[in-house]
Amino acid sequence: MKRPLFILASHLLLAVSACAISPTELGAFLAGRALPASSPLAPLQASPEYQEHARQYAALWFRYDDRYFAAMRAWSAAELVPRIGEVSQVNYLFGGPDLISALGLFPSARLYVLGGLEPVGRLDNPLELPPEQLYASLAMLRKSTEVILSFSHFITKDMKSDLASSSFQGVFPIMLAFLSFTDARIDSAERLTLRNDGLLHPGESNSGQAALRIVFRPLPGAPPAEIYYFQANVANDALKSHAGLLEWLKRRGPLTGYLKAASYLLHEESFSRIRDFLLSHSNAILQDDSGIPLSVFRQHGWQVMYFGNYTTPLDIFKKYDQPLLRAVYEEGAAFPLPFGFGYRWQKGESTLLLAIPPDQAPRAIPATGT
Repeated sequence: MKRPLFILASHLLLAVSACAISPTELGAFLAGRALPASSPLAPLQASPEYQEHARQYAALWFRYDDRYFAAMRAWSAAELVPRIGEVSQVNYLFGGPDLISALGLFPSARLYVLGGLEPVGRLDNPLELPPEQLYASLAMLRKSTEVILSFSHFITKDMKSDLASSSFQGVFPIMLAFLSFTDARIDSAERLTLRNDGLLHPGESNSGQAALRIVFRPLPGAPPAEIYYFQANVANDALKSHAGLLEWLKRRGPLTGYLKAASYLLHEESFSRIRDFLLSHSNAILQDDSGIPLSVFRQHGWQVMYFGNYTTPLDIFKKYDQPLLRAVYEEGAAFPLPFGFGYRWQKGESTLLLAIPPDQAPRAIPATGT
């Protein structure tokens, strides 16, 4: 009988023959990266099926790093940090499992807050899975992340379908794999429950919203950083009955907002509460055109800097076209963007906005055309 992965407050253990498997080892195994011979998972990496998994995942990561990740980090250092300084806290509420782009754009952050409709998920013990189930689950994990690594966004319903029959489900295994790709050391992982009072409690419970906390170190000797993921619907009606997320965020103080491939939900009045929260509790917002409309930023007196290009939304989102935003880009007010981003993931077609509230100002390189 399979035994589930136990996630404890201080570390992550596999209940198998009293052999502890560290979360760093587990992330490396999922990501197809070589483990030391001393790891209990190392023997599983010798099979041709696993070697093929590792080969395909390495190719996906190489392509993502070449097209997106390395360029994001270079752009952040050259364009973002001079304007708003080193970002310490990131709020990516529509991010789902897309931790990798947040790590690329905000490498110095000590807190990453992600949210989405995707479940926290589960991760069965690889050592206790039949070979065919193990390889099928690794293939499903690879498929579920392929869209993010290839096109810089994901589709929730497709990801749910891909992982439904897998032994590696939800955002948890995806985030472990992404951390491993960046060579991070993963110290711990913990399942939590967020109550309506905004407090987190250890373990899973039906009396609140499911959450996940991961502690990691991006570099050897670096101070620890935290990732929190909340399975949460942030539409107005849902926030009325589940107010814990906003209460928890308020206690963190101002965060840097981050919005990418957000389905233009913040253009709708049914998401006005979370939109207003972001405007009131962010020290800056980095987003594509699917985030907060430019007209709303202007109504609130925010200063906006423009990068990349603006064409039109995808056909399924064509009603969210922004003539005001297009006019800015046609005036030549935008700075270059060296990577693809969001729904218009092709380089040269992507839109990226950096918005700063009226009570703050860019530290350097003043914006044009605002």
